[in-house]
Amino acid sequence: MRSIRVPLIGVAVAVATASGSALALPLPLSATAVAAPRAGAAPDPGSTRSLPLVPLAGHERSAAPGTRAAQGLPRRDVEPFSMVGVVWEDPGAELHGTVQVRTRSAATGAWSAWQDLDTHQHEHAADPGAAEARSTAVRGGTAPLWVGDSDGVEVRVRPEEPGERGAAPPALPRGLRVELVDPGDAPSAAPGDTPSAAPGDAAPAEGRADADPQDDTPHDDTASGAGDGADSGTEPAPDTGTDTDPGAEADTGTDTDPGAEAPADEEGAQAPTDPTAADPTAPRPSAAAAPGSDAPGSDAPTGPLTPEESAASAANAGLAALGALEIAELTKEETEASLAAMAADGGTGTDTGTDTGTATDGGTGTGGGPGGGTASGPDAGAGAEAPAPVAAKTYIGPRPGIVTRKGWGADEKLREPNFLYTTSVHAAFVHHSATGNNYTCAQAPSVLRGIYRYHVQSMGWRDIGYNFAVDKCGKIYEGRAGGVARAVQGAHTLGFNSNTTGIAVLGSFATTTPPAAAVTGVAKLTAWKLGLHARNPLGKSTLTSAGGNKYAKGTKVQLNTVSGHRDGYSTACPGAKLYAKLGTVRSTAAGLQGRP
Repeated sequence: MRSIRVPLIGVAVAVATASGSALALPLPLSATAVAAPRAGAAPDPGSTRSLPLVPLAGHERSAAPGTRAAQGLPRRDVEPFSMVGVVWEDPGAELHGTVQVRTRSAATGAWSAWQDLDTHQHEHAADPGAAEARSTAVRGGTAPLWVGDSDGVEVRVRPEEPGERGAAPPALPRGLRVELVDPGDAPSAAPGDTPSAAPGDAAPAEGRADADPQDDTPHDDTASGAGDGADSGTEPAPDTGTDTDPGAEADTGTDTDPGAEAPADEEGAQAPTDPTAADPTAPRPSAAAAPGSDAPGSDAPTGPLTPEESAASAANAGLAALGALEIAELTKEETEASLAAMAADGGTGTDTGTDTGTATDGGTGTGGGPGGGTASGPDAGAGAEAPAPVAAKTYIGPRPGIVTRKGWGADEKLREPNFLYTTSVHAAFVHHSATGNNYTCAQAPSVLRGIYRYHVQSMGWRDIGYNFAVDKCGKIYEGRAGGVARAVQGAHTLGFNSNTTGIAVLGSFATTTPPAAAVTGVAKLTAWKLGLHARNPLGKSTLTSAGGNKYAKGTKVQLNTVSGHRDGYSTACPGAKLYAKLGTVRSTAAGLQGRP
């Protein structure tokens, strides 16, 4: 029985793919393995504690696996944590019922009210048949919930009542466990950890570092907690627009995608860790962009980088110095000049040129974006080709400021070492993280570290699933490693992870209106990211489904170039309130690109 889940470091197995390439997949460490302490005074990297759920009082006779009885965890003291989720053994099994948690504040000792966890996390996952989906480490699970610094927990999982589906409800999944995630310490001077708080934000303490274990006896504190997952504090002013996502907006673009895509293999090889290894012409960090300089993205740390940190940072070569905490914002003119220079240098893989707004899945792809790439098929992008000439008119939005993985404190030893690329980026899928709205903007990096740890260690994914994240103040964060300007394949929209990018707004927006700053952040990001691939945010893109509950495998689907998760999969994500703002995102992004 596991009580601690430790990082899967240095243990891997080669798995042959259909094309004969090998993928490095982690092997679970033994149940008694303990992570070795790190040398030096590095920030606490965080931890995940995994506890099995048991039949609740009154349901002891239904202790067999696959039971329909309620399961849970009685109220108990635990080691400090800030994020909680529930996982189970079979990633293909759905939990038909409710999952609720109560947590005790480490600061006040008060217990919260019961809070619901989103049980549909499986729809944010790698495509069926992809190597990431086939990994034996993958589990089913709920979305994680941010609860802030806590040291007590209580869990209950209840199956659907008989008759809710017209028949006996399915059994609860086997192997239910609660995952208690401590996101660890924030990196010093990380740009995302010290912004001005939103008006009215009462900044609770940052995610706590590891502390001495608490005893596991039930806690008898019966104080009523405040908060049930609803919003607390004052968020940035919400968007006052009344658009409701028309679903079929007029395409005003007049461009076409030049070139033809190279044939894709059934299963692709992974790109090398060093993005410049595949393409010697890829731009490297300028000597002028040294730590302490005024060059874009030059706010690099002075300490040495680990090999894993160097690889993740090098994927953004040409955009920021090695080890930079943030990629600097550019004006539209600077962005266009940078794109032209990279194309002339031979280091761009963007679809420069024109766009009709009706891109087809499998358009021009040159190795995943700037820097090139070396993979194809469901798991990666096509090999690097000669860049297309820069068009006389480039529709691209100004590059926004982006907090790098180093900036938000990603522990690069958690993820798998290599990167996956798809051919191009034809569409952006917008999500909500469903992690709740009870966080401040200063805590967003901790929330992101928690999601990352939960996706990798609890769900068994190769890296965080989203390509980007946007917090309630509109700050943009790099997600899955591989380079923000490149076509990195994520695990965000089951069935449509190829040739797309996934953007998660941190929070839950089923009934809460997203802040205007967050909506603007998504618009800025899509204006730039889609512009790199000559895509019109007001246009349409034809994508091919890899399989899901809405579109069968192989079905060609025409979707908005900026779509919500629910457009590609039958789900409530990104929440009704955020989905209603996608019209604003599209029109704002098109305006930022300079489209007429």
